[in-house]
Amino acid sequence: MRNLFLIIGTLFIVLNTLTGLIVSAYNPINYLLADLSIALSTGIAYYLACSKMNHGFKIGLVMLFFFTGIIRFICIVIMSPVLENNILLLVAIGLFILELLMIATALIVDKRKVNKI
Repeated sequence: MRNLFLIIGTLFIVLNTLTGLIVSAYNPINYLLADLSIALSTGIAYYLACSKMNHGFKIGLVMLFFFTGIIRFICIVIMSPVLENNILLLVAIGLFILELLMIATALIVDKRKVNKI
C-alpha cells in the first residue's frame, strides 16, 4: 500500500509535467508549483502509511489530505503566475501548514492514548 502512494504520486507528477511542457497556456511556475504540491501530498500520504499511528487516524487523515491536496492543486493551477499579492498561493501554503498541524496533533493525541494503556 505504501508503494502504491509513491507510484500514483510519481505518475501524477509525470502527467502534470508533460501537460505543462505540451500545453503552452500552462505557465511554468504553475506546473512546477503543482508538481511540488503533488510531491508534498504524496510524501504526506507515504509518511502516514509508514507511521505507527492508529489506523483510524491514518484513514481519516489520508482522506482529508486527499481533498485538501486537490483544493491546493486547483488553487495553484488557476493562480496568476505573478507571485506578488497572490491570494491563491497563500491559500495553498495555508492548507499545507494546516495539514502539518493536523499530523502533529494526531501524533500527539495518538501518543497520549498509547501512554495511558
